[in-house]
Amino acid sequence: MATNSMMKPASELIIIPFRQEDLASVFELEQLSFTDPYPWWLLAELARKNPATFLVAKLKDRVVGYAIIDGSEDYYHLVSIAVHPEFRRTGVATGLLQALEEHLTHSGLVRLEVRESNHAAIQFYVKHGFEKKDIVPGYYADGENAITMERQERNREVSRLSCL
Repeated sequence: MATNSMMKPASELIIIPFRQEDLASVFELEQLSFTDPYPWWLLAELARKNPATFLVAKLKDRVVGYAIIDGSEDYYHLVSIAVHPEFRRTGVATGLLQALEEHLTHSGLVRLEVRESNHAAIQFYVKHGFEKKDIVPGYYADGENAITMERQERNREVSRLSCL
């Protein structure tokens, strides 16, 4: 049976656009989650460049997760998604991914890279419709390979119109 803290994200989680005051918490979460975290300045630049698709998940006032999509005319790049270790497998990442989908402005591919050894993340992405596309040898600074994954997004307005 799930503990009470594991049930909180589903019932009390809010997902909102990143605010500058969230940067320290996002940076801390980045360091907790990745062996090669993005630097502070890059997270700040991604926030400036992608205000609609840099989202944070909060319980009360605590940042427990975040996700960033960097968009272009050709495709969307899921730059990063991270959840605090205490709140993993509680629906936070799924909530972030679903919220990001609502902010995408046009149809197109969503691409990402994931460490070949990160089986939990790969399983999560497959569960959410991503397909493995390629292996990029030595992609990460420590020499580990990356798996590129993609999912086709459809514009919600186009989807609704096609149902009429």
